Amino acid sequence: MRYNSTERIGVNATERIFIRDFDWIFREQPIVDVGIDALIEQSENGNPTGKFIALQIKSGKGNFSVSSNKLTYYISNIHYNYWLNFDIPILLIAHIPETNKTYWIEITDRNIKPTKKQWKIEIPLKNKLESKAKPLITKLLTKLNTEYQSIKIFNGENVDEETIYDIAEKSECISDSNESTIKTAEILTELSAKTDESNAKFTHFNEIGKSYKSPQVKASINTFAKQINIFAKRLENENQIFAETFAEGIFAFEQGIMIHYLLSQNEKFAKNSIKSVEGIPSALDKTIDAVLFMRTSFAKIPFLNNNLKEAQNTMLTVIDSILNDYKDAKTITLNLIKSTELMIKNNR
Repeated sequence: MRYNSTERIGVNATERIFIRDFDWIFREQPIVDVGIDALIEQSENGNPTGKFIALQIKSGKGNFSVSSNKLTYYISNIHYNYWLNFDIPILLIAHIPETNKTYWIEITDRNIKPTKKQWKIEIPLKNKLESKAKPLITKLLTKLNTEYQSIKIFNGENVDEETIYDIAEKSECISDSNESTIKTAEILTELSAKTDESNAKFTHFNEIGKSYKSPQVKASINTFAKQINIFAKRLENENQIFAETFAEGIFAFEQGIMIHYLLSQNEKFAKNSIKSVEGIPSALDKTIDAVLFMRTSFAKIPFLNNNLKEAQNTMLTVIDSILNDYKDAKTITLNLIKSTELMIKNNR
């Protein structure tokens, strides 16, 4: 994977702040988790308390929309569902190398807001990650923190039978997300056929001299606009299913690998588990290509009337959301594969 110095700068800066200003323990990627960059553990008088907070670190202005008083970070449906499934507090850390300043905010459903395409979280510039922030961040640590499942898994503690079965069941959601991917491809095929049919009809109208202002042509344009809106809703619903099932499935899948490997040190099991998801990135690429093709086609639809233009914009918004989610799902899967391989290597 390509080395990114900007990302490294952000991780290093965050580590320095938590070690120097908080006197806490910083553990970079201590678990297989692919949506978390590090865990910080509270320390009192040099003694670890066993209370953790997870960190997602983003470095560089390019990751944010910057205004005079806040940084806005846009979140895909995949990460929205992924992070909110996590069972310990999560902070989004923003490091800006140009100013050497670092900011923070807790990732919760209270702080995440919906947008037309997906979600966003706003980090006030007053939320500087420094010693003054320690009391606020400390409040996120409760007695329940030590009972969180992710921490038990990380510590190699025994996991109850009910949790193991629950993780196994949730892992099956990956299959559900795969079915959703197939359904999305089918909808796109239907949409492509309907678009070709409408374009042929409009070409015919043009050949026989009917203008776009004639009642018959207007009716056809409005019907096409309605059809686009219906397809947009179908794609949006299917993408929501994909985002929810993939996020839940991949989160459970990595927990399952962690539990089994930490308890058994069975490399073969871990490698075979990873092989079962190695085909996901290429499958996602095929759908991404189909979505990109459809996006190009819709971007070229001429401005015939306001109804069609609005439907076109709606469809492009949905398509962009799908692209973001599928690209994120691909990245998460590739990171999971890489992280698992690294875990095996480091534990030999």
